Amino acid sequence: MRSSPDSASQGRLLRAPGRAGLGLVFCVVLLDVVGLTILDPIAPYIVRRYSADALALTALSSVYAAAQFVSAPILGRLSDRAGRRPVLLICVLGSALGYFIFGIGGALWVLFLGRLVDGITGGNMSVATAYVMDVSAPAERAQNMTLVGTAMGLGFVLGPATAGLLGQAGANAPIWAAGAISLLAAALIFFGLPESVPPERRRQTRLLASELSPFGAVGAMLAKPGLAPILAASALFGLAFDGVTGIGGLFVMRRFAAQPWQVGSFFAAAGIANAIMQAFVTRRLIARFGERLMAIIGLIGTGAGAAFVAFAPSLWWLYPNAFLQSAATGFAWATLPAMAANRVPEGEQGELAGVSGAVGGLMAMIGPLWAGAVYDHVGAGAPFLAGAALFLAAGLALGRA
Repeated sequence: MRSSPDSASQGRLLRAPGRAGLGLVFCVVLLDVVGLTILDPIAPYIVRRYSADALALTALSSVYAAAQFVSAPILGRLSDRAGRRPVLLICVLGSALGYFIFGIGGALWVLFLGRLVDGITGGNMSVATAYVMDVSAPAERAQNMTLVGTAMGLGFVLGPATAGLLGQAGANAPIWAAGAISLLAAALIFFGLPESVPPERRRQTRLLASELSPFGAVGAMLAKPGLAPILAASALFGLAFDGVTGIGGLFVMRRFAAQPWQVGSFFAAAGIANAIMQAFVTRRLIARFGERLMAIIGLIGTGAGAAFVAFAPSLWWLYPNAFLQSAATGFAWATLPAMAANRVPEGEQGELAGVSGAVGGLMAMIGPLWAGAVYDHVGAGAPFLAGAALFLAAGLALGRA
């Protein structure tokens, strides 16, 4: 972190948008996650119109993630120069367009086009995270990230619940709702969100062609002292989480012959747990025991929950497990970004967020692919056992930070 005589005044400047900005970011993240998670329970029912392969379903997530891997570092660097607000607005509008294309459907390639468009502008969460880091003092970052975690948890409740409810009327209805929700988020940003990076604090250098490579951006961040183990843990966490989440809806549908409302309620149970933990428990435990320890505990707990899914005897056993597993996952969501942010200068928070988004996008590209392939060729429970091993490996990597 930078150190200078006027660091206190810089801290006040960074927090200028204050609670109003955090509150609006909470709403934007909530709406973004609601839109995104609407797809999870309903996508298997839409994709099966065109293909019966699990890989066809998981490849949709991979296309989105591949586009995000390329674009997220660019969006992050642009937000360091142009500000968070305009970049976040572009991202949310791109999501709306992607959902509407997906809703039109008609062929498998149209579904892929919709996810590609959304992925190209898929810096929503990365730029929102950079915003939170901008308006938070270093000591407050992990605790303020629980606000984002609470929004994500509520989104994981409302999104699948909306999908389950609207899905009874038609599989495409939730997709149109996701597009409308993204337009609502765009309106909140345009009319209400204050900028967190004033002109005098923006990076003044022009964006060079050499900076457009995601690999160069990731390499530069890996060179930062103490950052490599955190990014490695984040990558392994994302690889496992996106794998088991991407196959979760299909697993529940096929193993237990679940209906859309049951798949939606399963995802909603996980969201309820995360929202409760982030709102009432996570902040206190992080303050008491520290970011690193709680992140490791969260990763191990998430792995244990993933392993349990493989052996669940009935659908109803998955509900308490989803509650406990999601509660553990919340610790990783809150702590890993804050631990990384505290190791780079303030002027590089957008770049770090973009790199984190790129790493997350790469893992989200690979995760559903390996999970779908393992599901098809090894067994329905195998992706969850492999995911458990990856969560444990993430905890071990973080132990070196």
